[in-house]
Amino acid sequence: MDNNRLTFKESKLVSAIGFNLFFALLFSALPEWSTKFWLINTTVAMFFIIRTAYAWLTMTDSKRYFSIMSYGMIFMMAFVGAQPIIRLLWIGESHLWILFVVTWLLLFIVTHLSKWKIGKMFKDPFDSKGGRIFHILFLIVIILLPFIMIFTSQEGTTIAEQYIEFMAMGAVAYIISLFCLFMLPAFLIKPEEMDSL
Repeated sequence: MDNNRLTFKESKLVSAIGFNLFFALLFSALPEWSTKFWLINTTVAMFFIIRTAYAWLTMTDSKRYFSIMSYGMIFMMAFVGAQPIIRLLWIGESHLWILFVVTWLLLFIVTHLSKWKIGKMFKDPFDSKGGRIFHILFLIVIILLPFIMIFTSQEGTTIAEQYIEFMAMGAVAYIISLFCLFMLPAFLIKPEEMDSL
């Protein structure tokens, strides 16, 4: 364990603040500006900024600090990345947005309940045949899921035709969001716990 507290420069706190606020602002404007989403996104960003600053002030373990900072930044990407396609479906008066929100929330819950397994997979990603198969299947599901949900419904197909460029961008952002959700729990595991996996 590193028992020397990081200096302000070493903490990369300014980078974390800029990153979180930039993503909060950017995704509040996609597909169109929304003050409501800006307030929500900025609130989430500020929560993780304050949490990261508190960790820097109180922790002497630099690995744990950077894990907490990374968790906040990746969560921010996951949170805002899911928004464009959900907002497009909402604008298009499609009920599919509910399915996208529920899918996101379920993946968040399931991955956090499985954090030890995910941590082990991150430590030894291809340690077993089962691990390799899981990675491949998970990758396929995450990539295909948004497209299946949109194009297997009449509502989704109609909205996709009207907003094809935004829908494509929204689907890609949603996929990235799901990848981020899958990675998140690994950052909750303490370094000494990761070593024992």
